[in-house]
Amino acid sequence: MKIFKEEMTPKERMEAYFKGEEVDRLPCNLMFEETAAVYAGISTKEYYFDADKMLEAEKFIVRELGAESAGINVTLRGMGEALGSKMGYNDNGASFLIEPILKDYKMLENMDIVNPYKQGRLPIILRALGKIKKELGKEINIGSGVSGPMSAAFAIRGVDNLMKDMIKDKENLHKLLAFMTECNLSFVRAVYSEYGLVCGIGDPLASGNLISPKQFEEFVEPYLRKTIDGIYDITGKKPSLHICGKTKNIWRRLRNFNISTFSVDNCEDIEELKKSIGDKVSILGNIDPVSIIRSGTIDDVDKAVKLCIEKAADSPKGYIVGSGCDIPSHAPIENIKAVTEAVKKYSSKIRIRQGI
Repeated sequence: MKIFKEEMTPKERMEAYFKGEEVDRLPCNLMFEETAAVYAGISTKEYYFDADKMLEAEKFIVRELGAESAGINVTLRGMGEALGSKMGYNDNGASFLIEPILKDYKMLENMDIVNPYKQGRLPIILRALGKIKKELGKEINIGSGVSGPMSAAFAIRGVDNLMKDMIKDKENLHKLLAFMTECNLSFVRAVYSEYGLVCGIGDPLASGNLISPKQFEEFVEPYLRKTIDGIYDITGKKPSLHICGKTKNIWRRLRNFNISTFSVDNCEDIEELKKSIGDKVSILGNIDPVSIIRSGTIDDVDKAVKLCIEKAADSPKGYIVGSGCDIPSHAPIENIKAVTEAVKKYSSKIRIRQGI
């Protein structure tokens, strides 16, 4: 079996690739979130409240699983927790919303923009980012992330209420989304001020599986744009954007967003995405994390990576091989490592616009 040697660090590779230089292989980005703790043998309940445990989990996925980036995000529920919503925790899974804080919109009038240095787990995340940058920052890309305003609003209002508000209480919903935008940017400022790191955006509630294109245009787009433009104003860098599920109906709108990269779920065709917005932004994805990485064989992983590279490696603004969404717990470590091995095999000596 041929061994494909690495010639560059992940950080060197990413920087050179997006300068248009030839690299040893394509960059690769697998999403882990809290499951990093599970793979490292750490209780997620313990991980959430311990910056050293967060560092330990990130070191594990880099050193043992070959992850090419690291960092701690606010997560879908983190901003709501900081604002007073009640969360539940278990040992081997993500936190869950027990009781949203915003039961009545009159409460919003007395809520202050979040202070990342004092509220909820945000101070812990900030400390962890400093530790991760110090430990891993020379070799891999370090970053953080916030949820889009609609997704962040879920954790202080609840999904059912949000869906009702889109029809019955639009005015107050717009006020809430503007508020969550400012909360997000408060965290972005802290992360950049402390460590020079850029936050990306994850927005699962913007999915076409949950809302219509019209609702996206009315409720998501204005505040997502403000978040994106705010990140650019604060950092001078364009953020990445990931939206779970179906997104094809909004691709034409994403063409005009000030983002660096769009990460697409595995339910969409990455070749179609390339043709739609590949001339505007780099694209990332979209290996199925469940049926392929968790439940498939090494051969299934190899074939899936090869297909993605064949479809997207010639994208004009660049392509990063990645999972369509978070890697679930209990995926075989051999399958996770097989992703990187397949990337080495099928994309050696490559540059943007060159293809394979």
